[in-house]
Amino acid sequence: MSNFIKAKNAVSKELYEVEMILKNIGKDFSSDSTQEIFEYFFKVPGKYLRPSLVILSAKAINPKMTIDERIELINLCVAIELIHSASLVHDDIIDNDLFRRGQKTLNNIYGRKVAVLAGDAFYAKAFSILLKLPTNDSEEIITQVIEKMCIAEIEQAQNHEITKQDYFNIIEGKTASFMSGCCKLGAKTVKAKEEEITALENYGLNLGMVYQIIDDCTDGDSNASKNNITVENSKEFALKAEQAIKDLEPSVYKDSLNNLLNHVLESSNKKTKNA
Repeated sequence: MSNFIKAKNAVSKELYEVEMILKNIGKDFSSDSTQEIFEYFFKVPGKYLRPSLVILSAKAINPKMTIDERIELINLCVAIELIHSASLVHDDIIDNDLFRRGQKTLNNIYGRKVAVLAGDAFYAKAFSILLKLPTNDSEEIITQVIEKMCIAEIEQAQNHEITKQDYFNIIEGKTASFMSGCCKLGAKTVKAKEEEITALENYGLNLGMVYQIIDDCTDGDSNASKNNITVENSKEFALKAEQAIKDLEPSVYKDSLNNLLNHVLESSNKKTKNA
């Protein structure tokens, strides 16, 4: 059994609930066209890496959460997956990608204009969920994440002379800060102590750095190769991720966070797109 499956198995009930909500989320819209787009996109689930980080971080701190905390966590995961999905839809338009997860992209079926608007609708739906959550800074944390993602993508698109430090700053903004935010939000939902929140944030940040470096090395990214970034660089961040959570109480959920890290490290010999 792969490390990724082991990690997801620890939170499979919660992830199933997230998946069911996403599959039916189109029904919230009175517009048939919008409903059809949402249903089409969420028909094939992603790997739910980010929701897994939210739930594992919460359970690593408190596996016996209240019913209210659990409901909040599920809704948080739905919002996070919607935000991730919005960024994928917009990436597909920018890159003119025609397939994702084995099915045609929204821009391939509906055209660029509708795909842009669908991505915007995903964001709007995510924020309508976040605004109803009792942890009142979740929308602030997510807004900061989206801002960092956009700035990093603009920087990457506009800057043709990217140094090694620029490269690390960009991947922190476009990938690692989101994973860090997921871990932070999971910990905050179960009222973790400040040092526990920081530990999980640092784990998520370094996991994200590992993830993006390996993705770039696998895909032959020009900025990575120009700056001699290799899989070896990812191992330095992996060590930091492992160290970040070493003082957390032993549990199946802490083990699962380490399994996720090992899964990402092992994926250097195969494509990691579409996570």
